[in-house]
Amino acid sequence: MKRQCAITVVVLLSSAMFLVGVCVAGDPVTKPFKAQWSGTDYVLGPCSDPDPNLPGGAFQILNVGKGVATLTGESEFFTVGCIAYTSPTFGVTSGWMILTAADGDKLHIRVEGTLNLATGEWTEEEYVVGGTGRFKNATGYSESGGKIITPTAPDLFPSDADPAIKPELLAEPAYWVGKTDGYITY
Repeated sequence: MKRQCAITVVVLLSSAMFLVGVCVAGDPVTKPFKAQWSGTDYVLGPCSDPDPNLPGGAFQILNVGKGVATLTGESEFFTVGCIAYTSPTFGVTSGWMILTAADGDKLHIRVEGTLNLATGEWTEEEYVVGGTGRFKNATGYSESGGKIITPTAPDLFPSDADPAIKPELLAEPAYWVGKTDGYITY
């Protein structure tokens, strides 16, 4: 009888611990997301699929960068989007980013921003809409801002350069630095 009671207690405790673990692991957690970045913007030509909210005459842009962030560690990202100039010195942007964390997990992010060519300052709002690995069903929001440091600076990441895939550019690449502040729920 004692043995049967002991086995029942062990089974009940094991079940309770399993259920607590499942419940805790299944609840999404919201965490702050902060980062520092640097990268390069490329303007390639007319935008093939502009956001309907952008003014007409948008140009295709690629933005490639690296940085360090909470939640993702040393990270890289690639953004493809469009920029439309609303004046000779001001543009609005819209596009999609894939941010790859140090462990290979990815965040999928919708981006919208502005660029002031007179000051070199840019701002951006980012909306996390999923990802891979631990970020599979992630949501979140962040704001980024920074400055173009020079349109003719040496490549910040020369080890990544591949002369075989240099696109025809409409302008010199723009090199920039920036910071991000927001949150991610995953």
